[in-house]
Amino acid sequence: MVDTSSVSQPPASLERTLVVTTPEHVAIAFPLAGLGSRFSALIADVGIMLLMWLVPIITLKLFDALTGLGDGWAMGLLVLWTFAIVWGYFFAYEAFRDGQTPGKRILNIRTVMDGGYPVTVRAAAIRSLVRLVDIQPGASCLVGGLSMMLNSQGKRLGDIAAGTVVVRELPIAFPDVKELSTANAAAPRFDDKTYLALETFADRVRELKVAAAAPLAKTLSAHIAPHMAREPGESTTEFVLRAYEDESARRQSARLRVAAGSAAAVSLLRSKRRVWDQFHRLVQTTRRKSLKSLDEDAVSAFAARYREITADLARARTYGASANTLYALERVAGAAHNVFYRPARRSAGQLGHFLRRGFPRLVRRLWKPILTATLLLYVPGIISYSLVTKHPGLEASVAGADMMSRADTAASNPDFDYIDTFDMPWMGSSNFASMLIANNVQVAFLAFAGGILAGLGSVYVLIFNGALLGAALAVFANRDVLSSIGLFVFPHGVIELTAITIAGGAGLWLGSALFMPGRLTRGRALAEHARDAIGLVLGVAFLLVIAGIIEGFISPSRIAVPLKLTAGAAAAGWLVLYLTAGGRRSDADTPATEPRAP
Repeated sequence: MVDTSSVSQPPASLERTLVVTTPEHVAIAFPLAGLGSRFSALIADVGIMLLMWLVPIITLKLFDALTGLGDGWAMGLLVLWTFAIVWGYFFAYEAFRDGQTPGKRILNIRTVMDGGYPVTVRAAAIRSLVRLVDIQPGASCLVGGLSMMLNSQGKRLGDIAAGTVVVRELPIAFPDVKELSTANAAAPRFDDKTYLALETFADRVRELKVAAAAPLAKTLSAHIAPHMAREPGESTTEFVLRAYEDESARRQSARLRVAAGSAAAVSLLRSKRRVWDQFHRLVQTTRRKSLKSLDEDAVSAFAARYREITADLARARTYGASANTLYALERVAGAAHNVFYRPARRSAGQLGHFLRRGFPRLVRRLWKPILTATLLLYVPGIISYSLVTKHPGLEASVAGADMMSRADTAASNPDFDYIDTFDMPWMGSSNFASMLIANNVQVAFLAFAGGILAGLGSVYVLIFNGALLGAALAVFANRDVLSSIGLFVFPHGVIELTAITIAGGAGLWLGSALFMPGRLTRGRALAEHARDAIGLVLGVAFLLVIAGIIEGFISPSRIAVPLKLTAGAAAAGWLVLYLTAGGRRSDADTPATEPRAP
């Protein structure tokens, strides 16, 4: 536990703080961002996202009008760009811009880990995905706002799952220390009324005639004589003026003690302020470029100065420095701490290692929630298929009019493939593949993010999609054209549906932390489960890219039926081999831990 009594408190308007202890055993307080500043930052970010979305649309429309190339390719690019903005904007900025989106930068707030460290890529991904739940219902942000009001650290659900918190970054300014003589560093002698009279006399004494000044000086000397001695040969006017100068020095010293603390703290501030200001500027520069921008000697110097400033912070507390001094020191030390202990970025090689070995092992370790998700998808699908085939009147309410229309088209044209039921000239193209990938990944994200609601959101997504799939197959079966849609779905379907069940399993694993936290607190268990779950989601995205490529090129192609069946069987065989055998050679090397997503 940290003794917060030794930690400086921010201004009175900031009531909540996050207190962390650095590896140097120095406590640092971070003021927490409020609901208003975070909502304002969100509004600013949404405005920027809209501009980022509108500019390409206008550009593509103008390009199409000038070239006449058609809008099929533009549609594919727009879908990918929209997907990138919606799901990548917050993630990219928070993961690779030190926890700050442009909106957060405007409002001077930043996302950090619970321990005060910079936000990790994994945590940024969790926050970004769970934001889908936090903005509900609709886009009102009521879920996230309610969570922030109820949580002592102002966390939304995404923060709880990711183990992050949003803090404020107030301006850093050390008190201005002027040289004062030690003799005058005592408490004021007179009250404010007497001091005001002395100040008025000193300002006007040169304008007054001697006859007018003498009585006033005599009256004032009577008030000050009990508090200070008159020197030999000193006139009354000189005595009063000396009293004014002495009192002014004492009051300046008193104001300094309020701004900088005790005499020892003032001495420390006077001797170190220039060094602290220089280090503050160095931290700001290094924070933008990271320590990698410095050579070995510069990194060693940075580390030495960081240790020096944490030692100065400890001394300032011991010496009784003012709250303003401690607050500025804490901000510099905290910023330097985040630069020095920033987590290393994962390389592409580590990502490849995780996809080859870590993801299959993670799937095998979390087979129970994944199996549960599989049942939640397929059992409703089987029930839906049975009901719609036995009661065709349910087609409109379960499958929808669009699916019925495509089935009717396939039934009236025996030579039609399933793709012929779409009015999409770009079927079987890279644009179609990109849109399928984006759509399927979003479904997987929904299945995962819904887990934060005690798993209920994931359950809903799985049951809904399972029932919809079963009803769609039943509509074609009722018209004796099941092979039409079956030949389309089979090549990619095994990989795609397995990926969705794994994503649903990730959501269920996330939600299980609320029911079965073990010896951990629910918040801590949620963060632990989220780290595993986000690894599953990363692997799911990889599977869905493969499924999307197959669905975009092989599934809608007019190749011979045996070739399609062979392609589907090969894809299914690869998936089984990948998930059951992937990483087994290294299982014995890491029995206690599982590799996690970069």
